[in-house]
Amino acid sequence: MGRPDGTAGRDARGGLAPRALRHLALVGALLAATTAGATLRPGESLPEFSTKDLLDQPHQSRELVGRTTLLVVITDKDGGDEMRRWFDTANTRVPGSVHRASILTFKLPFFVSAGTVRGKAREKVPREFWRDTWLDKNGDMAKALGLASSRTPYAFVLDARGRVVAAVHGTVDSPEAQAVWDALTRG
Repeated sequence: MGRPDGTAGRDARGGLAPRALRHLALVGALLAATTAGATLRPGESLPEFSTKDLLDQPHQSRELVGRTTLLVVITDKDGGDEMRRWFDTANTRVPGSVHRASILTFKLPFFVSAGTVRGKAREKVPREFWRDTWLDKNGDMAKALGLASSRTPYAFVLDARGRVVAAVHGTVDSPEAQAVWDALTRG
């Protein structure tokens, strides 16, 4: 309960009392643990979700089961260039048998229509990839996947059972990206 003078949790000098500092540290640790544990990790299965592609056709996450897949996800509208770098690099490092898919999952204002977002995405994504580019403007897929909003892409390698083999939140040239390339080129 706060004190009428607004000094609750403060020491005699006006700084935070040790008890208040411990409380803040505990809250911070709990928040960090919750956030860190939310992202898909190797060994976990892709959760179920549904959405539409850039052709406005419906899809379900279970469609990514049955073949090895490089799945790149962006959660910020300004992450497209880094996403493109993942796929450009994959073209030179990954066998053609690996399926490539992308998810654009943004938390946009209600007044921005899905059609507008789809049109903007079509301007940037080559037509042959529209069916494998899934979109949601409400951030539902990011929530299902446990991903925070970030300009940096998330890259996942899924095995034929839909399980995560490698997961990276980083750019294609980050040291962590090697885990993706290793998982995709293993015999």
